[in-house]
Amino acid sequence: MAARGRGTGLIILASLLGLLIASYDFVTPSTGIDHSGGVELVIVSSALMLGGGLLLALVGSGILAGILVFLIFLDIAGTGTAAWFLESELLMAAMALAALGFILRVTSQRTAL
Repeated sequence: MAARGRGTGLIILASLLGLLIASYDFVTPSTGIDHSGGVELVIVSSALMLGGGLLLALVGSGILAGILVFLIFLDIAGTGTAAWFLESELLMAAMALAALGFILRVTSQRTAL
């Protein structure tokens, strides 16, 4: 699998982890951020990142892929910032994994066919 595909796979995995972590934080009173608007926002943004990552895997390359990569970058930055404000270390780690996937995606070389 090429680095581009691995990067997209990491984005999908990290967004799924972020969605699960945020959902856990939302329903668990011991986290201190349960039922807060910030966690709801992170759940939605993680779901959008998951959808964008899956669509990116289907599209592969082109102008739509470029737009999706840019939107995923904004999503990673926004969700990572929200995770920092919510003080959710696991969510920050998931967004760091997504950032690594983003870096792999944008720095990989296209192979000539």
